[in-house]
Amino acid sequence: MTKVIDVELRGIMKKFQNNVVVQDFNLQVEQGEFVSFLGPSGCGKTTTLNMIAGFLDPDGGDLLIKGQRMNGVPPYKRELGMVFQTYSLFPHMTVAENIAYGLKLRKVGKAEMQERVKRVLELVKLPNVADRYPKQLSGGQRQRIAIARALVIEPSLLLLDEPLSNLDAKLREELRDELKRLHQEIGVTTIFVTHDQEEALSLSDRIVVLNHGFVEQIGTPLEIYNQPASEFVHTFIGKTNRMEGEVSGVEGERLTLRTKEGMTIHAGKQERPFAHGQKVVVFVRPEKILLTDTAGPGINQVEGRLQLASFLGSYTECEVRAGGHTLSVKVQMSDRSAEREPGTQVFCQWNPEDVLVMPAERG
Repeated sequence: MTKVIDVELRGIMKKFQNNVVVQDFNLQVEQGEFVSFLGPSGCGKTTTLNMIAGFLDPDGGDLLIKGQRMNGVPPYKRELGMVFQTYSLFPHMTVAENIAYGLKLRKVGKAEMQERVKRVLELVKLPNVADRYPKQLSGGQRQRIAIARALVIEPSLLLLDEPLSNLDAKLREELRDELKRLHQEIGVTTIFVTHDQEEALSLSDRIVVLNHGFVEQIGTPLEIYNQPASEFVHTFIGKTNRMEGEVSGVEGERLTLRTKEGMTIHAGKQERPFAHGQKVVVFVRPEKILLTDTAGPGINQVEGRLQLASFLGSYTECEVRAGGHTLSVKVQMSDRSAEREPGTQVFCQWNPEDVLVMPAERG
């Protein structure tokens, strides 16, 4: 089956005066795909979204939508919907009037306009607020109306610029689930900008990780999390334990590593080859470490003392001083070790397959 490409960026570059904020950005977004731009503040994700929307022009490269070159084409000729971080609803208009605004500009008939407004309000699960004003709605409701306004014009492309960042944690999670449901129902091609790793991981078909204007990696959430292309990607996506050291043994696909602090770690098969004596950086995710009272049969095992235990609801985040390192460990609520007091002697264990090794120079 032939892939249909809705958005294509070819060597896109953008600079402000002498400051290059996006460089050599290449990407193809397939029809119906949900792609997230993820990265810290100042990495170029919103700038890129604004170029796709037409609010900014690239200083280099080509931007195509539906196969048509869009460099220099104004936003109103791109047939896309956009949702901003700040809702941007007209305070003097009712909800229905806000949603219908784009339809009026497109000279849609009154009967069809009313039907489409009604339908999209049902889609965002707010069928009874048509006659209210924005000030009468909660933050979450206003954001849903902003999404409804973008969807009512039936765009071929939906752009979302950190739409959940102004909401509290519980509401953000609820609206995130709502966005996922909406995308599954209507299937519109979507590009979503966020600095929140959980949002990107839970919503996306693919994630573009950006750092200082460069694309670090493009991949599925599983690829980004489990097979990071760089140390930046691994440390930005979720929490990790980082240890520096060198390769002290190579046996087939297995590695033996020795950290600077003298701890020995065994690693399973890696994506890249390593040589004896090579300087490396070693990573183990907190959720991959098992905390026990006694020594076990595992080959990656170190004795230590619990320093800190922070209860976070579904799990307890522990800090353990072991082997010269302070290790972060996630302990599920069902595990009785979550009840241990600081100062308790414990053992940390993890599988060789859960160890990620990277060349030190990539740091």
